[in-house]
Amino acid sequence: MRNKLLILAVLVVLIVAAVALQLRSGDRVDELASRELLSTEQLQQLAALERISLSRGDSRVELAQFDGNWGVLSHAGFPVQQERLAALLHALRGARVIEEKTSNPDHHARLGLALADSDNPALEVRLHAAGQDFGVVYGSPVGSGQLVRFVDTDQVLLINRPFNMSVNPTDWLALRVVDIPLTRVASARWEHADGEVLELSKQAEGDYNLQLDGLSDAEQGGNERWINSMVLALVNLSAQSVALREELALPEPLLRMQVNSWAGSELQASLYDIDGRYWLLMDSFSQAEEDSELQVNADPRWAYQIGIGQLEQLNKRQADIIRTP
Repeated sequence: MRNKLLILAVLVVLIVAAVALQLRSGDRVDELASRELLSTEQLQQLAALERISLSRGDSRVELAQFDGNWGVLSHAGFPVQQERLAALLHALRGARVIEEKTSNPDHHARLGLALADSDNPALEVRLHAAGQDFGVVYGSPVGSGQLVRFVDTDQVLLINRPFNMSVNPTDWLALRVVDIPLTRVASARWEHADGEVLELSKQAEGDYNLQLDGLSDAEQGGNERWINSMVLALVNLSAQSVALREELALPEPLLRMQVNSWAGSELQASLYDIDGRYWLLMDSFSQAEEDSELQVNADPRWAYQIGIGQLEQLNKRQADIIRTP
C-alpha cells in the first residue's frame, strides 16, 4: 500500500512538472514570436538623443538637451521631470511587436493612426539623434496593447503595451521647487511689505511644530496647524508654472521669507503680485554639508508662479495663525 502511494505521488509530481514545462514552453514560443519594436540601430540612437518632440494635432511639446540636462524648449529650457522622461524612454525600449496588421493607409484614420485627422489626431513621437531621426505614431488601444506605425511608413503593428504621454509642456516641467522636511527647519522669518514681522522657532531639534516667538505656550496652544501650514507652503513648494525673471516687471515684494535648518542651511525667498498673478523667487540658498538631501531649485534665472491657495497659506499674518485667545 505504501509503495502504491509513493508511485502515485511520483506520477502526480511528473504530471505537474510536465504541465509547467509546457506552459513555460508556450510562453517562450510567444516571446520568440514577438520582436522588439525598435531596431538595434534605433535603440542605439536612444542613448544619444538630442531632442524629442511629442505632438497631437496642434498641441506640441519639445524636449532638448541643454549642457547635458534635458529641458522644455517652450519654457526656455527649464528642467524636465526626470521620472516622466524615464517613463517615455522605458516605454520605447520595452515595446514589442506582437503582430503585423494592415499596410493599407486607407485604414489609418479608422485605427487612430492618421496624423491629419482633425477629429482624432494620432500621437506622434519624433526622436532626433546626431542627425538621424525616426518617429513612431501611436493609435488606438487593442486589449492590453496598442496599434502603432513608424513615421513615413504604412505598415500597422500591434505592440504589447499602451503608450500615452502628455503633449502639454507644463506637464513636463520639474515644478517641485523646494523639498525641505519640516523636522529639519529650526527657525523662520516672515516680513510683510507694511513692516509686520513674524519670527518662528522650535524649542529643540527634531520637533515638528514651530512656535511664534514672543508668545507663551498657552497663547499658542491649538494653533500649531496654522503656524506649520504657513512654513510648509514654502518648504514643500510645487509651482504651477515658471518664467524667466528677466521677462517679468517685478514690483516691490509683498513678502520676504527666510527659513533656517538646524545644520545651518538658509533659504531666502520673496513673493510678488504682478497683475493678479503671484510669483515666488528663490533669492538665495546656502546648503550645509549635513543637509545634502534638501532639494531647492534656486537657479537665479527662474520665477515660479503659484496659485491662490498657496498665496493664502504663505501670506499670513499673526491674526491668521494665532486663532485662539
